[in-house]
Amino acid sequence: MSVFNPLLILAIVLLAFALTVGLTAALRAGRARRRARRRVVEQPNSHYTSPLVRETETRHRWQGMSLENIHEINRAEVVRLLARVEATSVDALRPNERSFLDHMAGLAGHTAPVEPREKGAGVAPDLRHRPA
Repeated sequence: MSVFNPLLILAIVLLAFALTVGLTAALRAGRARRRARRRVVEQPNSHYTSPLVRETETRHRWQGMSLENIHEINRAEVVRLLARVEATSVDALRPNERSFLDHMAGLAGHTAPVEPREKGAGVAPDLRHRPA
């Protein structure tokens, strides 16, 4: 029997090939699972609004206020807060400052967008969707 038996070498090569194909398929499947787990796809007609979009809408609503309709004491505070928002961001304001600007925008005629409600909230029980 020779050291280089062709059938033995062929069997080893085929085994190595099968292991390589199997490992490659397993790695690709694991990578696809990880990629799918990280991916967040927004559902059609969803009520989700990203924080960046909400901040931009809030900023536009506050900056669109007519300052002539606001009392001079409140106007000075609004101008100060709007300057702070421009220098930093909407998140830099404290909750009471945000509510003050929202209130002033409401008085000036710029109402806040309606926050989405929970599914089925406020709907009569007989009109709620009940999936089978």
